Amino acid sequence: MRATEILIQDHRQALSLVEQLEGVRNDERGNRETFRTLRAALELHMREEEDIYYPALAEHEEFSDLMDENVAEHEMVKANLIQMSELSPADAAFQTLLTETKLALEAHMEEEESDIFPRSIELLGEERINELGNQIDQMKGDTGLSQSARI
Repeated sequence: MRATEILIQDHRQALSLVEQLEGVRNDERGNRETFRTLRAALELHMREEEDIYYPALAEHEEFSDLMDENVAEHEMVKANLIQMSELSPADAAFQTLLTETKLALEAHMEEEESDIFPRSIELLGEERINELGNQIDQMKGDTGLSQSARI
C-alpha cells in the first residue's frame, strides 16, 4: 500500500477520535480510553512521518525544508498530548487543548493531502511510495498494531 494512503487513513482515524472526545461532559473510563488511543495513534503517526516519510522526501531539494516545518507542528501536538494526559477529558482545559490540536491536525491534513502527498508521488514514483508504505506497515507491526487495527 502507498505510504500516502496509510497516512491518510491515520489522519481520518485521528480526526474521528478527536471528534469522539469533543464536548464530553463526564469523566467516564471510555473517554479516557479514547484519549489514550488517540495519543498512541498520533504519536505513532508522527514517528511514521518523522522516521520514514519525511526523510525520504527531504532527499529532494523540493522538500528540503519539510522536516523543519512539519516536525515543529508535531512538537506542538506532542506538548498538547502531554498536557491533556494530566487532565480529564471533561475538563475545560482539556477541551481547549483538544480544539487547538484538532485545528492543527486539520491544517496538517489539508497541506499534506492536497499538496505534499500528490507532489511526493510524482517526485518519488509509485514504487518508492509503496516501499515507504511497507516500512510504515512494519513500524505499525512492531508496535503491535495489526493492519486492520492500525491508525
